Amino acid sequence: MKARPDLRDIYRLADQLERDRERPLDELKQRDHAIAADCRHGADPELLLHWLDRLAPRGDRDSREGSVALYLSRLLCPLLGFGAMAGFLLGSARGLVNVLILLGVFVVLQVLASLGAAVGLLRTASGHVPAALPASPARWVAGRSLPDDRYLREAGGVLRLLFLRFGQEWGALFTLGALLAFVLVPALSDFSFVWGSTFPLGEGVMQGLVDTLAAPWSTLLPGATVPPEVVANSRYHPALVDLDRVGIESMRGWWGFLFMCLLGYALLPRILLWLVARWIAPRLLRRTFLGYPGAELVLSRMRQPLVRTQARAGEGADDKGGAAATAPAHDVTLDGKLLLLDWGDALAGEPPSGFEELLAVGAGNSVVIGRGTLEEDRRRLHDRSGAGFDHLLVVVKSWEPPMAELADLLETLRGIPRCTLYLLPLPGKAVPHRKVEDWRAFTRGLPFAAVDVRLLNRVAAA
Repeated sequence: MKARPDLRDIYRLADQLERDRERPLDELKQRDHAIAADCRHGADPELLLHWLDRLAPRGDRDSREGSVALYLSRLLCPLLGFGAMAGFLLGSARGLVNVLILLGVFVVLQVLASLGAAVGLLRTASGHVPAALPASPARWVAGRSLPDDRYLREAGGVLRLLFLRFGQEWGALFTLGALLAFVLVPALSDFSFVWGSTFPLGEGVMQGLVDTLAAPWSTLLPGATVPPEVVANSRYHPALVDLDRVGIESMRGWWGFLFMCLLGYALLPRILLWLVARWIAPRLLRRTFLGYPGAELVLSRMRQPLVRTQARAGEGADDKGGAAATAPAHDVTLDGKLLLLDWGDALAGEPPSGFEELLAVGAGNSVVIGRGTLEEDRRRLHDRSGAGFDHLLVVVKSWEPPMAELADLLETLRGIPRCTLYLLPLPGKAVPHRKVEDWRAFTRGLPFAAVDVRLLNRVAAA
């Protein structure tokens, strides 16, 4: 059975959280408490998966289609490798295979691809975003296969890791097919190996290159090395037309060396990177699944009692419109250390404890910005940029447009991995959809690994 959560679970979670945006908060609380009653003692991933399976069951059709596509790709890759190597060997003029071209196409390119994958894997596992070309094939495929472009932001690390993992698997299968062709085609046809170049490459340089490449196995497998006389006898120039039988047999001494180069430099790194990616993938999937914007609120609603307030007899309503004091914030636990930015004094002096999503903000972790000069706000944020916050909460007025000054200030806190921007609605008014989309477009340019836009809900008073 496949380990969960997987990428499809993240897609389903994102869709369900999007649907929940339109539902009343009290209804969400009651629903999530009822679901949690069946799985109260599970860990966070199991609890969130239980909640997701109850609300959005997995479909068997998508799973079967994905499995069929994966099996077809695993069948196609070795066939492509076999065809590429067979075509290269059979296309060599007079049955003379140029060693340098073979090494360049089937070994050097594979080594470069493996090095690039290793760097990308290291940066992905450490939480950094690897550099990618704007016209990257992986970006093109992802942009046309994902249900929503936002998945490139929220699940970007997982997607990169999966591309790396399956890229190594497909590369290894391609190389296996090429190795099979390298064994079968020379066995059934007459081939010899030569070397030559338009560059001034002497026999001494070629011998040094061969000895360096064969160093890892030269002691254990001396037959898979190339002696100096073979290097000297197999040097080729197009003007050479007469090849004696002894010379041809000598040229075949390259085969063991070339086979080991394909095995050790092309296939082995792919297999090692594939194993590392398989080991990292479940951990990164769990981290992304639990860290998806909005997932922590679901877990909070499932684990904590309903947060309601009730005025004492004889006490009047609050001056802010009836919002009363709420349960202590330490009863609600979100993930990581939270920093709250109140842009333009959007909360107008109301405490964070009066809002469902801000209950876990610690005392002293709330900063009002946007009322002074830009330099003053930058200094205030710079003092907190090294405090080790894990999650940035930004409250803005939903009726105001996005401001470039806010984006400039948030650059100061680019070291925080996650950012959630909350829109504070006018009392008794709904937030227009176009306003939400304007703020979503604004967040796409922010320098955070995960960004989300949500509506701010006041704690219900009974």
